Amino acid sequence: MTFERISEELREKAGGDAQAFSFYLFDRPLYDVARDRSDAGDALCEKYGECLERYLSGEPLQYIFGYTPFYDLLINCRPGVLIPRYDTEALVEEAVKTLPSGALFCDMCCGSGCIAAAVLKHRPDTRAVCCDISDTALELTRENLLKYGLEDRAEIIRFDVFGDWSVLPRVDAILCNPPYINAADMEKLPENVRREPREALYGGVDGLDFYRRVIKASDGVFRGTAHIIFEIGYDQGAALKRLSPYDCEIKKDLSGNDRVCILRG
Repeated sequence: MTFERISEELREKAGGDAQAFSFYLFDRPLYDVARDRSDAGDALCEKYGECLERYLSGEPLQYIFGYTPFYDLLINCRPGVLIPRYDTEALVEEAVKTLPSGALFCDMCCGSGCIAAAVLKHRPDTRAVCCDISDTALELTRENLLKYGLEDRAEIIRFDVFGDWSVLPRVDAILCNPPYINAADMEKLPENVRREPREALYGGVDGLDFYRRVIKASDGVFRGTAHIIFEIGYDQGAALKRLSPYDCEIKKDLSGNDRVCILRG
């Protein structure tokens, strides 16, 4: 198959994602591939066919490519772990600006480790404790920290948010992007999102189970006053204000939706 024919098929079957495929497979823009009438070769055609088949089955691009941009990093991704989203960069931005000097922070429900990696990179004075219940997530967190030479400033702990909190060290802040999709919205998720782990998405009937638990169970974990930075759903700001016994500030994302909740004791 020629590169020209591949470009035609990509446009037809991948639509707006065709450009991303072109850079992943050929490391060049689609318009350049479209002008190339040379043979792509068996190995590249086989790789292309496998990727397209996975894509057409509904698998997320990030799992197919094995990475996704996040903040100014390329975070490794794999099935079984939540894919980092652009929305979560707002949480990172807040943490980078407001964590105290020399802070030890907990990246709770760390998933890929994207939050810890980004904050550690931009705040070289800080250290992290990365926690998740998933062994697959913890392995990926370790991989992403190693990728950027940050592993010596992070401790990785298998931890159940609904379990025993005494295993955690005392920290200055908790950063947390918890599962927060409610039961009704779980039924409406598109196919590619359904390929991500349910336990990383579902936050209980009203989507607030993890927030309740973290707010209640974290009492006594902080070295000083409470400091929690949550990512929240676009319509959860008012609910978090009702839940919190602390001062609560809600910040919006670039689309004007509730996105970050900052709690201070």
